[in-house]
Amino acid sequence: MKLKVGVCEAAPEMESREEDWRRLTGMVRAAEIDVFLINEMPFGPWLSAGESFDLSAWKKCLEAHERGMEKLDELGAEVVLGSRARELDGLRVNEAFVWTPSDGYRAVHTKQYFPDEEGYYEARWFQPGERHFRVVQAGPVRVGFLICTEVMFNERARRYGREGAHLIAVPRAVGKWSLPRWLVAMKMAAVVSGCYVMTSNRNGIDSQGQEFGGRGWVVDPNGDLVAQTSVASSVVTYNIDLDCVATAQSEYPCYVRE
Repeated sequence: MKLKVGVCEAAPEMESREEDWRRLTGMVRAAEIDVFLINEMPFGPWLSAGESFDLSAWKKCLEAHERGMEKLDELGAEVVLGSRARELDGLRVNEAFVWTPSDGYRAVHTKQYFPDEEGYYEARWFQPGERHFRVVQAGPVRVGFLICTEVMFNERARRYGREGAHLIAVPRAVGKWSLPRWLVAMKMAAVVSGCYVMTSNRNGIDSQGQEFGGRGWVVDPNGDLVAQTSVASSVVTYNIDLDCVATAQSEYPCYVRE
């Protein structure tokens, strides 16, 4: 089976009712994408730039993402993957989701690993929800989520491959200087899992002065970079072949017993 997947580098402070969102939805619709990945917590400013938790900013972030979730159908994709800020069982979480026209919004994972450094004080803003890394069905594909920092933990990617995932989705929000190490992480996640890895990022400087590096990538099961966004092409697509996943997962290093 072949499917068209899409990744993006989105505006650094996107709102679902503003021009940046309309531009993104226009490009995604025109590309006729089967599975589209939006970047990590795409709506509103990047909360974690603040050193201390701020209740007012948190509430605004929740409201922005609630509005955004109501607009996902405007992307025109058969499956939309991403993450959003949410309050869940008294916790502040970064929640991964799968959205389809038929089933709507489905929560599937919460981010478990949080940095705590300049620009990324996530450990002060978020808490992990239920601790699991499960493969989920997303339309015709089986997906595992690794939200940003989580992709640095290779054992999670390998386990997704062993559990039959086709895709690993990595919504992220990272700066320009660190892009080389993130690309290495994506390639390693693909190699150890035998999965396609797709990742989307913010790009540009937001109202708080936080700079993001862009570069959405698709990496194939052999670890080769096969699609990359740029400022000129902020949405790119690639036709994945699920037979390639089956082949990669039967070969080295995926077959090696633990």
